[in-house]
Amino acid sequence: MLALTAAILEDTGCAVEGFSSATACLERLASQCPDMFLLDVRMAGMDGYALARSLKNSAETADIPITFVSGLDTIEARLAGYEAGGEDFIVKPFEPSLLVQKVQVAQRIRDEKRQLREMAGYAQRTAFTAMTSMGELGIVIDFLRKSFACGDSHALARAILDALDQYGLQGAVQIRIGDTAENLSAAGCNLPLEASVLNHVRTQGRIFEFKTRSVFNHGGITILVKNMPLEDGERCGRLRDNLAILTEGADARRHALEMESAQARTRNGIGAALADIREAVATLRRQHQRERFKNTQLMIDIQEGMTKFFVSLGLSEQQENLMFDFVRQQFARLQDGLEDPQQVSLRLEQLAQRLDELSR
Repeated sequence: MLALTAAILEDTGCAVEGFSSATACLERLASQCPDMFLLDVRMAGMDGYALARSLKNSAETADIPITFVSGLDTIEARLAGYEAGGEDFIVKPFEPSLLVQKVQVAQRIRDEKRQLREMAGYAQRTAFTAMTSMGELGIVIDFLRKSFACGDSHALARAILDALDQYGLQGAVQIRIGDTAENLSAAGCNLPLEASVLNHVRTQGRIFEFKTRSVFNHGGITILVKNMPLEDGERCGRLRDNLAILTEGADARRHALEMESAQARTRNGIGAALADIREAVATLRRQHQRERFKNTQLMIDIQEGMTKFFVSLGLSEQQENLMFDFVRQQFARLQDGLEDPQQVSLRLEQLAQRLDELSR
């Protein structure tokens, strides 16, 4: 596996070092830190999960992305990897292209962490200042006020994480709108392993707890808190109540965003229908003008032909007048029929105007 992994990644320009044990890897870290770790779960001595926990507990390696490689594809294995601090998970056997893709994901995670670390410093200072001027319930109220200004799911997820940070909590958020899900935490956006854990816990009921983790579900919102203060039962209880309210409030804004998105799609659909109606009206009017011209010309030709024909028949003046009156009556009926398309065109134009007004 070491040789295969090195061969695949070296072809992409990566520099790869392999170690057959966690001890050898830790010794190498004394002089060189990598951009990412690929850890096999099963190793002699210290396994991959234990090594990951050791790396995440060290300030020098805590922010380096970890991707686990395992032959087990179960939610228990993925939860263990997530609890150990991993960002991604590869199941053996795997395609070379998948490994390359996971390395690219790890590179993105590393870059996002650097940006988030800078943002986190500013956010933490702001949070500590805010904590001095508001109580725990005040954080919920402040979040509800700010949520109205959130124009998309990412902004709403960021507001939830800011509220958790003001409580001194770390967590991850999933927001589901339609068929899409936005996953966000301080570590980054849509991390594969984190997304799989959130997809699992969102089905576990309104409030679900395991170890120091607590999950709050409501509608299309899932909030995973990683460090509930279980040692302080009174504060932990208050936090559960406040976070349940916050989750429900966040879902109300999520639902409004979903409705706004649906309305935008409806307006776009009405706009397309308006264009079709107006094109149909224009086409109908052109056809009506052509038909009217043709019929008018036909009437003139018939009158001229009848005048010539009557001369050869030797009809009396009274008979000719009767014939002309009959023809004029038929022409009048035909003319009335020609006005119907004009009425249809007018009604279509009125309908287009009403749709235009409704879409505004």
